[in-house]
Amino acid sequence: MEKTFVEQIQINKSNKICGLHPKTKLVILISYSICSFIFMTLNLTNLDIPILVIPWFFVLPILALLSGILKQFLKGFKVIFTVSMIVFLVQLFLIPGGAELWRFYFLSIYQGGLKSAINLTFMITNIAGIFLWYFQTTTNQEISRALEESGMNYKAAFVFTSSLKMIDVLGKNSRTIMNAQQARGVETEGNILVRAKAFFPSMVPLILGAVINADEKALTLEARGFNYQCKKTRLFNLKKSGWEKQVTLISIGITIIVLGWRILWQIM
Repeated sequence: MEKTFVEQIQINKSNKICGLHPKTKLVILISYSICSFIFMTLNLTNLDIPILVIPWFFVLPILALLSGILKQFLKGFKVIFTVSMIVFLVQLFLIPGGAELWRFYFLSIYQGGLKSAINLTFMITNIAGIFLWYFQTTTNQEISRALEESGMNYKAAFVFTSSLKMIDVLGKNSRTIMNAQQARGVETEGNILVRAKAFFPSMVPLILGAVINADEKALTLEARGFNYQCKKTRLFNLKKSGWEKQVTLISIGITIIVLGWRILWQIM
């Protein structure tokens, strides 16, 4: 039987974790972030290093695996990993303080530098990683609908999700313009200077295209009665996977256990 238009625009996910309600995923995000900050305050080993943030990081790929997006997650995590490694090396070799742990000619690693490198690096990977998981498992349409269900004004929800969509749109348009430039014989590959010469001229059509699209979108919204003060009709509805209650309780429970353990550790 052929599906109706309303049935076609609904989002159906077979994976229970990936199909969780956006609010439940937000609880996971907040709980993971709180636990990450707590673990960063636990300085263990003789070097006084927050070593627990390292195994805690591996919760992210496990969560991505359970959500069925491991390959997509690892692909998106490459940029975060590159930035984190640069930050780690800078902090490791340039921050003095404490005992000297290693020296090779003019390069030295101090206890304070190692602690700072681990803290800052895993703060970036953990927080950026959990946000990456959230946005890879939740579409902009789901976020917008969840915000409206939470009581947010529909205009504010639209502005928020439109901003997220604009990032993808500008990225696709930029690649299209660069491919067109390359087809015309413009050199777009090489060192930084060559890439810069090809990139900056492409900004003009990119910005003009964004302005034109914004004008067209405004006309479309006006034609649909976006500003009318009346009850809005919503064809898209959020569906729950059925695991929302259990996942919420587990996330909050883990956060309470970690927080309680941290308090007891401080007392003892």
